[in-house]
Amino acid sequence: MSWQQHEDDCPGCRPAVCDPETMVQLPDEHPVMQAVLGVWKTTTLAERQAFHRMTCNNSREPSDMSTVQTLMERITAAIHQLN
Repeated sequence: MSWQQHEDDCPGCRPAVCDPETMVQLPDEHPVMQAVLGVWKTTTLAERQAFHRMTCNNSREPSDMSTVQTLMERITAAIHQLN
């Protein structure tokens, strides 16, 4: 695990979702996590790096924020398609 830079093989360098009632992280097999990971598999290295900079390094660079906002919109749409 690296706080300084994104690593594709680091499980902490990808999105996680918690159950809002229990605050326990959902397992990868959960339908919501499957939707999230399905989108994550389509991301570019630049998107993954921007995500890491925002979540681990608290980046507030406009380019990172824009990139991650677009990524979160794609993830949200994938989750909504489950319903």
